[in-house]
Amino acid sequence: MSLHYFEDFPPGLQYKTPARSVFEADIVNFVAISGLYEDLFCNIEWIQNESPIKGGRYAPIALLWAFAQGLTVRTGLYEKTFVAILGVDNMRITAPCLVGDTMHVEVTVNEARVTSKGDKGVLNSRFELVNQRDETFMYYDMQQMVLCREQ
Repeated sequence: MSLHYFEDFPPGLQYKTPARSVFEADIVNFVAISGLYEDLFCNIEWIQNESPIKGGRYAPIALLWAFAQGLTVRTGLYEKTFVAILGVDNMRITAPCLVGDTMHVEVTVNEARVTSKGDKGVLNSRFELVNQRDETFMYYDMQQMVLCREQ
């Protein structure tokens, strides 16, 4: 596999990740690990009878963000050249993601700048989580540090 460096991510570059479905087990395990024991995620009676959002059991936003990062890793674009996430801004959730939904991530590089030392670059990219109906249900801007090619 060839490595992808900062120079390979010009502003305007777009890419799409592989897809994955959200399973009941994903939510159960994430709630147990994170301690998010809320009716919203772990009380089926409340979800079916009292929840303001109908349609099933929804996934925690933190889980969906983790999935987005994992799907991005699966592209191989950041293999051995990714350094750090520097920040996440403008996160918005426009619709719930439910058990059984399938998601992928569409990424657009908006800005790219080299650091003062010149050995790394910072990418500011828009990440859009898209479901099987081609609806964006979550988006955010993330700043990532990536290695530059050796000069």
